[in-house]
Amino acid sequence: MKTCPNCGELLGNTVDECFKCHYNFSIRKVITSEENVERRYKQMEQQKEKEEKLKQMEEIKRNQLSKNPIFEYKLIVINDLLSGVIDERAIQDTLSEWSKKGWRLHTMFSSEIGKISTGISMAGFGSITNATIDQTVLIFERCIKA
Repeated sequence: MKTCPNCGELLGNTVDECFKCHYNFSIRKVITSEENVERRYKQMEQQKEKEEKLKQMEEIKRNQLSKNPIFEYKLIVINDLLSGVIDERAIQDTLSEWSKKGWRLHTMFSSEIGKISTGISMAGFGSITNATIDQTVLIFERCIKA
């Protein structure tokens, strides 16, 4: 707690100005009514400037969103046939299905998952087991906000 040197009012430690006589601890004097009005006017001007800057920032964000639309993405995985050939019919059906829903194909690539494992060979006989699966990965996109 601290005491105002001008009027003796008991104040908290974080108070910068006496509530009773307007003694300002930072400039060490009593603020006149004219100075108080001027100070409040400056505070109002600063507040208006802050609000104007916030409005400008919001306008910039809106403009950026309009220039940069927002998309959503869907990933579809299609396994190749057991013979190792791409399943063209499944890919075509998937493309048709998702394009009717408003999606467009963004990316398509092949992926091989799994591993090759080998068996033991004895007396010239052996076997190799291929435990891989080939997949076609389709990534679709759709604009959700222009």
